[in-house]
Amino acid sequence: YAPSAYITTKQKTEVKFPSANIPEYTIVQASKGESESPQKQGSKFTYGSFAEVPAGAVEPVTVRYEFTKPLIHISRLERDIEVSHWGGNVAFEERYTMHNRAANLTKQFSRVEWAQQAHYNPSTTAIKELKFPLKVGSLTPYFTDVIGNVSTSRFRSNKREANLEIKPRYPIFGGWNYPFRVGWDADLKKFLRKLKNGDGYVLNVPFLEGPKQPEGMAYEHIELRVILPEGAE
Repeated sequence: YAPSAYITTKQKTEVKFPSANIPEYTIVQASKGESESPQKQGSKFTYGSFAEVPAGAVEPVTVRYEFTKPLIHISRLERDIEVSHWGGNVAFEERYTMHNRAANLTKQFSRVEWAQQAHYNPSTTAIKELKFPLKVGSLTPYFTDVIGNVSTSRFRSNKREANLEIKPRYPIFGGWNYPFRVGWDADLKKFLRKLKNGDGYVLNVPFLEGPKQPEGMAYEHIELRVILPEGAE
């Protein structure tokens, strides 16, 4: 039910799934002349309608369905923002500990099979790439992991956008981890301004940037550090 502090005269809940393959789901018995729920229409389930729902009412529903995208979980993100007056530069670096919480492989990973499937582009729960939309004017990005520099990255920058697209050294399947770091520079003038009165400055930087994925991401622990020039108070 929709959370409400009042009695709801009538309501229904629609759930749309990626596919019509839904092997298990909760059935809500009919009551007060209403029909049994859910009503199925392809990949859409409709629970309700429900009449005269009390305030604060809760009805748990469990559904099992196929989800063919990765479940990206960042157990730890360390984000450093270093301000340098000498070079008029602000340097960003982000260190990720990434884990894919999707279903695990049922057999050994074969790089040959993976390469063969690349032409067909089938649905997969593996993390194949990450996209970082950076601030316009960002410069000199880099992408490294525990082995060293990773060359599978692409940076597109113009007056309207600055996009960093990275591909991990290997596809990150369900249950796999991948620690890596990305970094880039930017012109300090776009983030720092001097106060009109006094000797103070205002630094305006995003708290969190990171990848923007259509399937979303979850962060467990974030540590943000702003490193100021020597002598700053």
